[in-house]
Amino acid sequence: MASGMHAAALGQLGPCKPKALAAADVGLDATEPVEIVLLSEERSQQAAQILQLKGLESRPMVQARKMLACGERPTPEPRSQKLPVEVMREAQGRLGRFLQRRVPLLSWTRTVTGQSLRADLIAGLTVGVMVIPQSMSYASIAGLPYIYGMYAACVPGMVYAAFGQSRQLAVGPVAMVSLIMNAGLEGPMAEICPGWEPGHHKEGEGQIHLDEQMQEYCTNEYIKLAIFTSAIMGIIQILAMVLRMGFLVTFLGHPVTSGFTSGAAIIIGFSQVKYMLGVHMDKSQYVYKMVAEVALKLKDTNWMTLLLGLGCVIFLTCAKLASKRWKRLSLVGPLAPLFCCTVGTLLIWLCVPLRETYEVSYVGQEKEIPAGLFPVSVGAWNFQNFAKVLPTALSCALIGYMESIAIGKNLAAKHGYELDAGQELFALGLSNLVGSMFSCYPVTGSFSRSAVNNATGAQTQMAGLVTALVMLCTLKWLTPLFNFLPDFVLAAIVISSVAPLVAYTEAIKLWRVKKNDFFLWVAAFLGTLFLGVLTGIALAVGLSLAIVIYESVRPQITILWRLPGTTIYRNVKQESSGAFVPNVFIARIGSSIYFANAFFIKEWLQERIRALASVNRTEYIVLEMTSVVSVDSTALHVLEDLVLDFRSQGVHIAMAMVGNRLDRTFRKAGLTNFVGEKWFFPSVHDAVVGCLRHQKAKRRLLATRSVLSNSLAGATASTECSASEAATVQTDAQSDVEKGVPELPWSRSQEDLLHIEDNPVTVGNEIGYSNDVHHSCTVIFINLMEDVPTIMSDITAIFQRRGLTICRANIEAMGDDGMSTMCVARPRRAAHVYHVRSLRSHGKLQDEELLDLKAELKALIHHHMHRPDLEL
Repeated sequence: MASGMHAAALGQLGPCKPKALAAADVGLDATEPVEIVLLSEERSQQAAQILQLKGLESRPMVQARKMLACGERPTPEPRSQKLPVEVMREAQGRLGRFLQRRVPLLSWTRTVTGQSLRADLIAGLTVGVMVIPQSMSYASIAGLPYIYGMYAACVPGMVYAAFGQSRQLAVGPVAMVSLIMNAGLEGPMAEICPGWEPGHHKEGEGQIHLDEQMQEYCTNEYIKLAIFTSAIMGIIQILAMVLRMGFLVTFLGHPVTSGFTSGAAIIIGFSQVKYMLGVHMDKSQYVYKMVAEVALKLKDTNWMTLLLGLGCVIFLTCAKLASKRWKRLSLVGPLAPLFCCTVGTLLIWLCVPLRETYEVSYVGQEKEIPAGLFPVSVGAWNFQNFAKVLPTALSCALIGYMESIAIGKNLAAKHGYELDAGQELFALGLSNLVGSMFSCYPVTGSFSRSAVNNATGAQTQMAGLVTALVMLCTLKWLTPLFNFLPDFVLAAIVISSVAPLVAYTEAIKLWRVKKNDFFLWVAAFLGTLFLGVLTGIALAVGLSLAIVIYESVRPQITILWRLPGTTIYRNVKQESSGAFVPNVFIARIGSSIYFANAFFIKEWLQERIRALASVNRTEYIVLEMTSVVSVDSTALHVLEDLVLDFRSQGVHIAMAMVGNRLDRTFRKAGLTNFVGEKWFFPSVHDAVVGCLRHQKAKRRLLATRSVLSNSLAGATASTECSASEAATVQTDAQSDVEKGVPELPWSRSQEDLLHIEDNPVTVGNEIGYSNDVHHSCTVIFINLMEDVPTIMSDITAIFQRRGLTICRANIEAMGDDGMSTMCVARPRRAAHVYHVRSLRSHGKLQDEELLDLKAELKALIHHHMHRPDLEL
């Protein structure tokens, strides 16, 4: 989805979902037990098969390999002979389904009822009245004669009504695409007609004098380029649908597209200032040139034109605000432009001094708007100009599709139906391609007209068809009525339409939420203003791709530590009260590993291990691989180098939560055998336990060897070492490690001598707490090596004395583990979990309260255990 246009769509179309209900309103209770039921085995298998097929459909490379492997296809099973009638029916059914999918007209015409037809007629007429002045204004932005905007508001709307899926989307000329086309065709026109500028159909200052014949020739050439641009744009969009390339717009990040849209809206607004001031100014797509031009021509302002123009802008703005605030006046906003056009036309027609004395410019001042239907323009297609219009067509196709799909998706979510992005590409492409056969320039979905279409109750694509028919009737019989339409009215309509697109509130929000995105917004905004529209698009695309590459090359790697009293491992930035495991470093890799990020991951780990050498010397690295979906050959080589490099330093690497797909790749590449099966674990806690068992076995073996060596060397030493001596040496070895004495790497044969299973690892007596596990309670974790039956009453008494209420409690008695080296089983252990809340603040506990509570709980456990060497 085009996230960059989504905010603008939300702003003009309204919220998609109703306000969420509170939990109490729907009877939800977090403490109420809920039974978890299982889907039947048969339906579960069916669901799994459906999801697997969908996964294969979303992988075009797999489908391509299947198509290429023609010789490897299995021989199909013999089918039962079917009658020709049955074969014909199946073929007809497939054809019917295909046509219904590609031509939605065949589907929605069946759903039309009297009520929906009435609603669509009202909506279509309203938008049809609205689009007449808008289309003329946008044609002016595009540098085309006004009539071509009216053509573009007619034919594409008919085509989209037949092939488009959105029921409320209004397709036609829009300001953004008009500006992009005008800016993009300036370069080709400069080669054909030096000194001529699009939109200058009257001789004025700052323009090289061209005779009437040359003016007409240049204008016709520009019209041909605009029509051909629409054809190429349509072909690009249809090809994008066939190749399933609509996903490419998702690479344009929201900040850069919002910044580009805001900058382009300001350029559009400035381009209309000359009509408001009643002066001639040279066209430009650079805002600093526009500002300088306005400053130079301000002294020549036609004050009558300015006053009337400002009056129109104020009226249109107030009408929009009134239509949003009061439902009774909902039609005032859409009909306000037509009202301004009517009043302005009557003023110019009836008040002769406005035309002659005050020289207020109007549409038919030099040349009347031609009457009649749109002429066929296939002859304007000149493929020799393909290279000239291709960059402009690509830009229009990209921005046009982003704008249209953002509106369409929003409206579809609002009304509860789905929108196929590929079909929308096809419908928009066909609208532009067919439109270019009938003198139309590039079009797409309109924010403002779609919002009006939705607000006035459009229910099917019939509304768009009615809008096109209104424009068709206007072209046939009503164009002479617009000859006295003043230019300042059209300028006011454009300014009031593009003003909401300047998303300054979005910039403020980005500054509060994420400053990096704010700077991207500013870069795209200033780039569009000062470097030009097409350069602004290129900058927006470049910045978006740079973000994608940066985030991909530098994946998020999270450092984990353990919550005391639990087997939970959480992000150190997310959990403030965790603790590291001695000599074990745990990290979660946040994305798949491939050639672009593999070396970054390796360097990141090496830097962290070196930094921790003086505080917590690392002997084991646990990599949590949940988010790693795939690896490539480069990543496999880097992982092998990483394992070898760390093993040479006496550091072992363990991997936890490796997925099936990743495990298959590791096994095929031989990485599993290279690292060792014993270093792959189903969870992070299992990996930590495995590392600690390995560490204990390694130190025990070292201690035994040291005792034996000392015994053999001493003349009076005993031939057998006692267990106490071995334990003493093991303690000395452990103290050496804690002091930072490095260990030598172990060979594979030495590793085989370790008896890891004989080294049990358990969580000791610990007290932990967290304010981040639960949204409204502080969670207290207590792990006891020996269960004390009466300790719970003492713990609750402490909570009561401190003014705490227990929201939830869970006590789990751990069974006999049977891992003692003695014949006698170990005592039962217990894990207590309490969700508590302060009665004073009605919320979580503060840091000081937690420290005092932990100290009192520690004293309580010390009293019950009667163990002076208790470590918490």
